[in-house]
Amino acid sequence: MYGYLFFYLFIPMMLGALILGLLGMYLGTGMSFLDFLSVFTNRGTKLTCWHCKKETLANRKTCQHCGEELQ
Repeated sequence: MYGYLFFYLFIPMMLGALILGLLGMYLGTGMSFLDFLSVFTNRGTKLTCWHCKKETLANRKTCQHCGEELQ
């Protein structure tokens, strides 16, 4: 009996809430869900240090690993 309620009531209600939530986010911010994820997970641009060959953030003047100046 409860399996019927789960598959025919609960799952469609949750899918509807998800669709309405994504639509509301798009209408409220003008960003799609993928745009939102890319902004949310942005970690910054990275460069490879010429001295130690490790990745470091591009907005730094010196390497965060060896301390040498980035070019």
